[in-house]
Amino acid sequence: MNITELRFPGFDAAGERGLIRWALFQYRAVVDVQPTAHADTLLVRHHGAADVDGWTSAVVDAGLPAPQVVTDPTPSAGALHGASA
Repeated sequence: MNITELRFPGFDAAGERGLIRWALFQYRAVVDVQPTAHADTLLVRHHGAADVDGWTSAVVDAGLPAPQVVTDPTPSAGALHGASA
């Protein structure tokens, strides 16, 4: 299982997590989308490599801003990676 952190600067991604999850669930490798301690950041739990371009397109097509991939996840985000959503 892999984890990729997506940041949506200036956007309440936690508040729109349901819509973001539905957009990303079209990718079979995506297992879950979880909140972090930061409202603008979500964790994507997935199998294999992250499909950042595909995920970004899906989120933008759903009418949401394009996320940024965080290459150095915050400790608080890593601590939440095992939490169920």
